[in-house]
Amino acid sequence: MIYEILHKLLLEYLFLPFNHLLNTVTELYVHYRNTIVSWLLQYRLIGWILTRFRSLFISVIKVGYVPQHISFIMDGNRRYAKSFDLPVKKGHEAGGLNLLSLVYSCKQMGVKCVSAYAFSIENFNRSPEEVNTLTTLFAEKLDDFAARAVDYTDPLYGTRLKIVGDFSYLSSDMVERIRRVEALTQNGDDFILYICYPYTSRNDIYHSIFNTVDKKINNINTKQSTDNSTIHIKDFSNSMYFDSFSDKCDLLVRTSGHNRLSDYMLWQTHESSTIEFTDSLWPDFSFFSLYWMIIRWSFF
Repeated sequence: MIYEILHKLLLEYLFLPFNHLLNTVTELYVHYRNTIVSWLLQYRLIGWILTRFRSLFISVIKVGYVPQHISFIMDGNRRYAKSFDLPVKKGHEAGGLNLLSLVYSCKQMGVKCVSAYAFSIENFNRSPEEVNTLTTLFAEKLDDFAARAVDYTDPLYGTRLKIVGDFSYLSSDMVERIRRVEALTQNGDDFILYICYPYTSRNDIYHSIFNTVDKKINNINTKQSTDNSTIHIKDFSNSMYFDSFSDKCDLLVRTSGHNRLSDYMLWQTHESSTIEFTDSLWPDFSFFSLYWMIIRWSFF
């Protein structure tokens, strides 16, 4: 008698409702199966199409002239995070991923150098929490990039990484990590990536002038130079952080809608340099946006 009651209760209140739910789910799947499958295929198809178009566009642009030095002012990470109600760190992480993607595209197109304004000296005026977040994230990305640059299966293989800026603002541990990563990638001959951290143009120009004059004075004192009285513009350029790319930036891009340079590339943007301002936030700045800028630079 008791077993019969239990059996009836289980059947009525557990198995039948579960069976009904299972049947309902099955019916919904059958009814919407084509829609679900086409939705998944559509997104896979869109991804495939975008990848093919990207490869095609890169092949086209390589036929003509491409900038040798492209630089980015990566602005808008914080606003990007706030627009999705996310922590600021997530915005900076998205910005870091976008930089890697664009660096890879530039390398494929035949660009020789990319520089990126990662952290201004003025950014130390931000909250300690955000400065610590950026410092931690920067250290993580350093190791990640170094691993990619020396992995022959990775698209970034053969890239040389240089961190440029005033290291007097950094801890000894951070400087040591930077030197180690730079040493790991020093044999990269195909492409060079400069990460400006912490950096401003005025600081770069100041150090260049100081080092150039100091070197000239030392040469005079040791009588190692026959031209003791003249300092040339080229002497200043050669003493700047960007080595042979210090003299010129072909294309400078700033995102997020601000039309200012924020103490960046003041020396390098001259003559035929092109400066592009876009309203896109940095994590939203896509390959196709950069591509059309390069097209304008190349042909117009």
